[in-house]
Amino acid sequence: MRMNLWLVILAAVALPLVAAADAGVSGILSPNPSFNVSAPAKVLDVLAADAALGMPKAPDVLGAGAAIAPPMLSLKTESASHVRYRPAVYRPRLYASSASAIPLTAQIHIGFFHPIDNFSTGFDGGFRVGPQLDPHIQVGLAMDWWHRSDNRVLDLGTVEAPGGTASQELILSESSANLVPILFFVQVSGNENMSVIPYGGAGVGYEWLFLSANNYLTRESFDQTFDGLGWRVWVGAGLPLDWSVRLNGEVFFNVCEVSSEMDVNITDYGRATVRDVIKMNGVGMRLGLSWGF
Repeated sequence: MRMNLWLVILAAVALPLVAAADAGVSGILSPNPSFNVSAPAKVLDVLAADAALGMPKAPDVLGAGAAIAPPMLSLKTESASHVRYRPAVYRPRLYASSASAIPLTAQIHIGFFHPIDNFSTGFDGGFRVGPQLDPHIQVGLAMDWWHRSDNRVLDLGTVEAPGGTASQELILSESSANLVPILFFVQVSGNENMSVIPYGGAGVGYEWLFLSANNYLTRESFDQTFDGLGWRVWVGAGLPLDWSVRLNGEVFFNVCEVSSEMDVNITDYGRATVRDVIKMNGVGMRLGLSWGF
């Protein structure tokens, strides 16, 4: 009787421990949020066949499968169906060297400029330089130099000289005019893939006119500087020579009115300030070479 009593007590203590152990094992094999746990397909087929023949059913298919063979773990990954091919962005020739820095474009040119009102045609040369904001738009600084000189001479004929004859001239007077505009400009160009690239620009800034003259008969001289606001526009076309160099030809129109003030003595009025004004409106043409770097 006492033996039976001890067996009952032992069974009462062991049953809760076994139930707790089963719960712990089930918790270990429970599916993790980041993984899929599944028994092999053959094990599941065997268990289904045993159930059809009336054999005792395992309390837990997942547990039974795990007892026969280790569980298979498969890592869940995000679907890659949203990833698509993105074609490379086309960059014009000037941007091929550097995609992070803004490239610069410079031009040097020579030609002529003809003021409409006061002077004759003279030599014109200069340069433009500035950042190329995109393949079609450039901003920067432009500077030109126009020069015109005149001399009045008296032909004295020819004289005998060793080895032949020589002509003699007497210089009566000489004068020179120099116009220097410094402008901030914007230039818009066509597509760089074109065989001939059209472009046009406009600039505004300040212009200086330097005049000097000497009259050797009267022994008088003149030297004065004029200045004033001015602007110019131009249109042209460029012929690409390679990936960054072009040969350009353009026509331009300059509008400027420069002035100078000086104090003089006027009869019956006394000392007064006189303001001289000279218009430097005119047209010109020039050829240039531009390159990017």
